[in-house]
Formats: sequence, structure tokens, C-alpha cells
Amino acid sequence: MLLFNCNKVIEKPVDDSLDFKAVEQIVKGVFDDVWSNKNEDLLSKYHTNDFILLEHGEVWTNDTIANWCKRAKIRDNGVTRINSFDFFKAKKEGNRIWMAYHNYATFKKDTLTRKMQWLESVVAVKQDSVWKLELMHSTRVNKR
Repeated sequence: MLLFNCNKVIEKPVDDSLDFKAVEQIVKGVFDDVWSNKNEDLLSKYHTNDFILLEHGEVWTNDTIANWCKRAKIRDNGVTRINSFDFFKAKKEGNRIWMAYHNYATFKKDTLTRKMQWLESVVAVKQDSVWKLELMHSTRVNKR
């Protein structure tokens, strides 16, 4: 950001932390609302129309994810998914943010618990002052 003071140009650093937090909330929201609650109706809240997910060698679109949600609701056997994230890198250029993070999920049913982890990245774009995910890349992390 440039500020003008008399005959001097003063550069003021731009604070992108609010935009980074907004994208983190989008990531958290899509995993809670779509992947945990299997609510395909909320995809447009979090994703651009041309969103793609690169998921373990497959390309998923909003339609692919919506169909997954519908099938997952049918086979739902009472498993609860709890998500947590460790965001470790983010960069912003204009109305685009690239972010990398660890995604942790705990699946619970009755007394059984299963934990999984992914290494993921997203590209978010700001459309009409709203951040949405345009691209996600997900790689499962095997337990050692």
C-alpha cells in the first residue's frame, strides 16, 4: 500500500493475515460441512464453479464430490469425523492465496477410533469480496 505525504511516498506493509485466516476458515468449513456432514448443498459456499480436487491420482469436481456426499449419506453407519488442521505456509498474490497444511481426521463410532492424516494444499480466489477454493491437492500420509 502506498501513502502520499507531501512530496514523499511512504510504503506501508500490507497485512494479509485477515485474508489468510479467512481462507483457513473456508478450509475448516468445507471439511466440517461437506466432508464430515456430507452436505453437498454447501459446495457452492466454499468452492468456485470450476473447482477441482486432485485426490490420490484422481480428479474430482464439484459434481464428483456431490455424488460422493449422496452415496456417503446412504451408507452412513454412525461414524463421526472430527477435523483438525496445522496450517504452515501461505502466500498471497492479488486476489489469490496458496496455502499448505496438514489435515488430521479422527473417525469415531461407539468405542472405535481411527485416525488419518493428509498433506494438502489449496488455491483460493477472491470473487465478489468472498474467498472460495479453486483447487485442492490431497495426499494421504501413511502412518509409520
